[in-house]
Amino acid sequence: MDTSLARLDLNLLAVFDILMQERNVTRAAERLHLSQSTVSHSLGRLRQALGDPLFVMTRREMVPTERAKALAGPVRSALALLEQGLRQAEAFDPASAQRVFRIAAPGSVEHGLLPGVVERLWQRAPHCRLEVCELADSDYERELEKGELDLVIGFAGANHLSPRLWREEWFCNPLVCLSPLGSDLPERVTPSELVARPHIHTSSWGHSQAMVDHWLAEQGVKRELGVRVPSFMAVPQLMATGRYLVVVPELIGRHFCRYYPLRMHALAPEIPIVYLMAGHQLTNHDGAIRWFKALLHELARERFGPTPCTCHGPASHPK
Repeated sequence: MDTSLARLDLNLLAVFDILMQERNVTRAAERLHLSQSTVSHSLGRLRQALGDPLFVMTRREMVPTERAKALAGPVRSALALLEQGLRQAEAFDPASAQRVFRIAAPGSVEHGLLPGVVERLWQRAPHCRLEVCELADSDYERELEKGELDLVIGFAGANHLSPRLWREEWFCNPLVCLSPLGSDLPERVTPSELVARPHIHTSSWGHSQAMVDHWLAEQGVKRELGVRVPSFMAVPQLMATGRYLVVVPELIGRHFCRYYPLRMHALAPEIPIVYLMAGHQLTNHDGAIRWFKALLHELARERFGPTPCTCHGPASHPK
């Protein structure tokens, strides 16, 4: 059967792409703003054109055939490139653009930098808004490829991002220790001093906490965990008991010391963290995303200085 591109309606490929993502006609119809019958009819036309059922119904969902699985990647890439080309046809004008920028970011960025990002976005692109989800233990290739996210803020050396994503350094920030105000800890804390009290562990998988444990293990000591929490939200209240220490990125430490009775101590030797921006190659030339990246870089230079990150090994640059 002749299955050349000339015999296919581009709208059918768009329906196929959403069906591959949703595996459900009702949800696909909702995302496409079409009726269920229209989606079902489009799937029937595509089955006829390709000579394959493409999806087989089970109790729970529509399961793609091997032919559908083979088509999914090329179709998604082709549609994403077309979407990108259409967006590039008009230059991004932040003053008039209406767009949602979607990013995944760690809690330290949310607490320490997000208010500044939102304020700058409001000033420069008043009709755009920001949606942030918490960074998770994911490689993020699928979310970025589907356009569910525009950027991911991750960590150098954490090995949690797909190698197929472009990556570039954003800024470098050291880890610090927080103690209750009035504690007898020195300004610079050694590993042996750091394990003198139980700690608050601030993430279920966080890279920074793994770095602390590795740093202590290299010095032949181990800390006691007094409490494990999934984020930074409860840290000030827990620290108010006077029982704990906590190691956090410096930008978080500065924020907490400003509003709560806490002291900040440098670690000796220093434990630096390099924050990365990562994205998908399909949107690497999207004008809006490039503008937003420039805004983030500008903010980091103002907060942390223009010096590039030099506190780690070989850099990972965009391909």
